[in-house]
Amino acid sequence: MNNLHKFQIRWGEPLLEKFAHPPEDVLGELSHFEMGIRRFCYESDRPISIKIGKEQVKVFLDPDISMLLEEDLPTQIDQLSRGEKIHLEFVESCCVTIELVPLDNKVNCNLGYFGYSDSNKNFSLGSSYKQFQLDRKEVLETLTDFCIKIADMATETGYITRQERDDFISPVEIHKISS
Repeated sequence: MNNLHKFQIRWGEPLLEKFAHPPEDVLGELSHFEMGIRRFCYESDRPISIKIGKEQVKVFLDPDISMLLEEDLPTQIDQLSRGEKIHLEFVESCCVTIELVPLDNKVNCNLGYFGYSDSNKNFSLGSSYKQFQLDRKEVLETLTDFCIKIADMATETGYITRQERDDFISPVEIHKISS
C-alpha cells in the first residue's frame, strides 16, 4: 500500500494589481542577476500554490518566491538530493515553514504554521505542525522543474541573461540530466 502524499506546485494567473513598489537597488549592491530576478518576480507576480497531500499553501511570486530564490533555491534542491535537510520559509504572505528531510527514497515533510490568522482573521502567536511522507523523486523533480521554469521565463523576458540562467540552475541541471 502506498501511503505517500503528493507534492505539487501550481502557477496561478498573473496579478493585474501591484501591492508593493517595484524593487530598487539605491545603493547599487545587487548584481544584474539579483536585480533581474527581483524585477521578474515583481512584474510577473502571481499566486503559487504548493500542495502537500490535501494541504495547500498559497504564496506569491513576489515577495515569497523571490525571497526563496535569493536564498539560492537550486543549491538547496541539490542539498536535498544529497541527503541533507532543507527549510523553505514563507514569512511574507503566510507564516509557513516547509522542512524537507530525506530518508532513503522518501522525504519526510514537516509543514509548520506559525503566527497565523484563523478564519475570523484573529492573529495568533501559536504554531501547529503537520507531517507528511513524500516521494523523494517527485519532490526533487517538482522543485527542479519549478526552478528551471522561473529561470527560463526570466531569461525569455529579458530580465536575466542566458549565462546568468545557466549559472543559477547549474546545481539542479545535473539532476535533471541524470533523471
